Amino acid sequence: MEAVAALTADNGQVFMSLRHGPIPEGRRMFDFSAEDTVRLAARHGLHCHHQAEREDMLGRADVSWSFLALRRLAASA
Repeated sequence: MEAVAALTADNGQVFMSLRHGPIPEGRRMFDFSAEDTVRLAARHGLHCHHQAEREDMLGRADVSWSFLALRRLAASA
């Protein structure tokens, strides 16, 4: 998250989709909740201004998604 924040301009935005569910064979994934991700982002100066949850678009019952919009606020002068 530190690298993402460093690459984000003042007032810039980062959009993330987080996949929740079993990890497919041969794939590398990390189990983080949307809430954990928002807290981590805040520690690096990114503030969540939109969060949404939805079922899997492919109909997999054991997979769901979180969508986050994070903004880096401009530094005060």
